[in-house]
Amino acid sequence: MIGKTSLYRILMNIHLNDSDISQMPEQLRNSFLHWLTKRSQAVQAPVSQHLGKPQAHATQLVLNLESQTPEQKSDHSHVSLTQLFDAGITKQGMPVRVRLKKQLANKQGRQYINNLAISAKGTIVYSSQEYNQPSPLAKDITGGAVNGWEYIEVKKNDQWVRLDELRKTWRKTND
Repeated sequence: MIGKTSLYRILMNIHLNDSDISQMPEQLRNSFLHWLTKRSQAVQAPVSQHLGKPQAHATQLVLNLESQTPEQKSDHSHVSLTQLFDAGITKQGMPVRVRLKKQLANKQGRQYINNLAISAKGTIVYSSQEYNQPSPLAKDITGGAVNGWEYIEVKKNDQWVRLDELRKTWRKTND
């Protein structure tokens, strides 16, 4: 039996060629291709530009997908900043701030690192590095491991809102 705290994951390899993709129902194919372009780092082989027309030598597409039990997914599903952006929850140019740990805040004489914003891609850029997950950004700013969903806030409708609240909004419509 898999408990709430278990971290069992099942690694699935799915192999699709152009013909497989072109035979998908249109809505599924469009959703799949949208997902694929957003997560191009998961692609291990190039995809043909002519996915609607099967070719004699179809390009193989290999995806590695991790799945969890429904119980684990509800507690631990990974949400990216670009998913919030794609859903319209965040928008380009929205101000972002990162709360500092107490000791660092006392040392710097301020509670937040300001002057960050949501980029045109939906990510946050800090020190010339682009972040699509909040915790690595918060760690780089605070100097230690922290939950970026709790430490990072976005100014939405003239109020500072923790990313965790925006993630909950996203999950209500996507999980």
